[in-house]
Amino acid sequence: MRRLATLLLAAAGTGAAMALALPLVLPWWSLREVDPAGRLEPIAFVALLPLLWAAGRARGARGAAGLGFLAGFAYFLAAIHWVAHAMTAFGGLSAWVAGLGLSLLVGFMAFHWALAIGAATLVRRALGWPLRYHLPAIWTATELLRERLFTGFPWADLGYTQVRTPWIAQLAALLGVHGLAFLVVQVNAVLADALDDRRAGRPAPRGALAVTAALVALVAAGGAARLARLRAEIAAAPEVTVGLVQANVDQEVKNAARAHAGFILDRLVPLTVAADRAGADLIAWPEAAYPLALPPDLRRLDPIRGGIPRLARAHLLLGAVTMESTGAGGDGGRWRVENSAFLLSPDLAVLGRQSKHHLVPFGEYVPLASWLPFLRQVVPAMAPLTPGRALEPLGFAGPGGGPVRVGAMICFDAIFPGIARAFTRAGADLLVNPTNDAWYGYSSGPYQFLAIVQLRAIETGRAIARPAYAGVSALILPTGELEPGRLEVGPVDPALAPEPEEPARLLVGRLPILRGRTPFVTIGDSFAWGCAALAAVVLALAAGRRRRGAAPPHGP
Repeated sequence: MRRLATLLLAAAGTGAAMALALPLVLPWWSLREVDPAGRLEPIAFVALLPLLWAAGRARGARGAAGLGFLAGFAYFLAAIHWVAHAMTAFGGLSAWVAGLGLSLLVGFMAFHWALAIGAATLVRRALGWPLRYHLPAIWTATELLRERLFTGFPWADLGYTQVRTPWIAQLAALLGVHGLAFLVVQVNAVLADALDDRRAGRPAPRGALAVTAALVALVAAGGAARLARLRAEIAAAPEVTVGLVQANVDQEVKNAARAHAGFILDRLVPLTVAADRAGADLIAWPEAAYPLALPPDLRRLDPIRGGIPRLARAHLLLGAVTMESTGAGGDGGRWRVENSAFLLSPDLAVLGRQSKHHLVPFGEYVPLASWLPFLRQVVPAMAPLTPGRALEPLGFAGPGGGPVRVGAMICFDAIFPGIARAFTRAGADLLVNPTNDAWYGYSSGPYQFLAIVQLRAIETGRAIARPAYAGVSALILPTGELEPGRLEVGPVDPALAPEPEEPARLLVGRLPILRGRTPFVTIGDSFAWGCAALAAVVLALAAGRRRRGAAPPHGP
């Protein structure tokens, strides 16, 4: 019993330690990010060691998988516990139902840790191979799976533990977020092998340790070189002046936007005019910030009835919900509802529209709705939404008359590398991530989301403008670094807000226009798919040896 307790404690400790490498908010300490510089990120390179030690002493691959599940559950619960806030505060669910929903989501995510640890233990015991030869590829394959299974939820992938260490994070420009996860697991695996060899009285794998140390040094040196080169390119690149307007409206008011349309516009419009007067080329509003529904075929926004005046020079990226009737039905009519971003010229003519491509499960639609009818109340009344189709950039004439093409990754779209990559391959010069992070409350959520978007900038080599309705608004350089002056989370909940009467905020800055392609934009997830293929081959070999009952050539 004591042995089992020790193994369980080691697994849970891994999850808790790994969570420290992510952006975190500790409400009893501060409602803001406690470590914005990411000083705790190196923890990720050793955090898996207790779990790997425990898995090596588990009774079989199933026991190891169970420990992996526990570690993953601890990690993801620490990372995304704020999901329950959306269910209780905005979905009207009771605490126990929200807890059940959160547990199911966390369990789904933890399953992939269980899969990775169980599979690696099977390989280790069947083939006698050290972890460093197979665990990184297996782990990368399971994270690729989580990005796609049941529409995908790749939040808190291990690659995001390194975003605030810029010379390491630049690896994403080559291999994406999965390449960073591979590196983190590789370091953990070779250290775990070395500790196992020492305990067993075997010689330490000095060659493997040296190669891994050299790999990390190479990544860091390559990242530093890329930073220097890219900073020089940024300094010489053409720029656009971008204004981000953050409404800072209580989410309960946002939910009744039509009834509070005048109040909301009074917070957004004056700052929009101020940004125009300050010389902004593009002004970006947050996700669905416009308080009234618009027709999808809108040609021009009426400056009087629409509540937004014509601008002198700035183009406006307007977040709005669009609705159109699809014909009468038995319930009195059916509607097509989309979460959209309109690009408006200074005289408010519509230059183009992009709709949210990847909808939020249980937030904008209910998967298996007939099986889970009680979750319908979590979804806003306007839902289910319809996803957008083509990922085509929206264009406007930038400074000097040259074209600027904008890819609008609306909120949840930004957590999927493939969407940012598709916009970039289609010619986007600038990415915009309109969002509303009020659903997360005062939690780690908005800061983790910001880190995710920072990695999209590195992967694509594009600057990203991020206007948040009540979240973290920021201007992000192609290096993943933030321009000075990000806007913090506004008054999501007046009872908890640091500044309940905080006004709307405006952030104006300049972003570079780079048009080259990173290797990741060219090859995409080829590295991750290669890891998946390698993992499949290794597992097939292990399964074959296990069926034949052959002993491994050497064991741990």
